[in-house]
Amino acid sequence: MPIINKALPRVASTPKGFARYIAIIWQVLVIVGGFAVLLWLIWGAIDWIMAGSNPERLNRAKDKMSNGIFGLVILALSFLIIKLISTITGLNILNPNWPTF
Repeated sequence: MPIINKALPRVASTPKGFARYIAIIWQVLVIVGGFAVLLWLIWGAIDWIMAGSNPERLNRAKDKMSNGIFGLVILALSFLIIKLISTITGLNILNPNWPTF
C-alpha cells in the first residue's frame, strides 16, 4: 500500500516523486525569498526616508537595501546554476521526468 501525500497527491512515492519534491521545495524557497527581498528593500527604503539627517540610521537603511539586493543576486544565481546544470546534463531538474523501475 503506497503512502500518498494528500497535500501533493499527484507526486508519487518513487524516486521520480522524491526528485519532484526537491524541485517543489526549491521553487517555494525562491518564491518566499523573492517576497523577503521585496519586503527587505521596502523596509530599507522606509528607514532611509525616516532617517532624516541621522547618519547612523541612514547607514543602516543603506545596509538593508544592499543586503536585499545581495539576496536578489543569490536567488538569480541559484536559478542560473540550476539552468546551467540542466543544460550540461540534459536533465530537466525543475520538472524531473526520470525513468523508474
